[in-house]
Amino acid sequence: MNTQIALHHRSLAAWPPGHLPRSLPVIVLLALLSAGLLWWCWPAADRAAEAPSTQQLVHWQDADHDWLLVVDPATRELVVYDATDGRPLERLGADDGLPDVQSIAQQGSWLFVTGRQQPKVRLLKLPELQAVAMSGR
Repeated sequence: MNTQIALHHRSLAAWPPGHLPRSLPVIVLLALLSAGLLWWCWPAADRAAEAPSTQQLVHWQDADHDWLLVVDPATRELVVYDATDGRPLERLGADDGLPDVQSIAQQGSWLFVTGRQQPKVRLLKLPELQAVAMSGR
């Protein structure tokens, strides 16, 4: 039996010259939208470097004190904990003259407090936790 079987094979990836599929503009648009969405959602190293790093925990100690100073994200207050046993010692907020606390930084016996809406930095003296007047330069 000498039967010739001819298989008609058409590549799905190639189109005849001069004929583009009708859905090509839709495919290109979807690809561009997908690329834009990925760029927007994906954390890039250069974009992450532009964002300022915020510190929300400071460990401070001297001869008489061992404290953890923490920014409470729910209330935007500064909370002082005893670092040895974890009990809260004090909570500082708007009633104490602090703005909505966003971040804190410590240098020596000084605590720098930045607010969310106000770019002004508040300076607190440790261990008194009293605000110190600063010139607005």
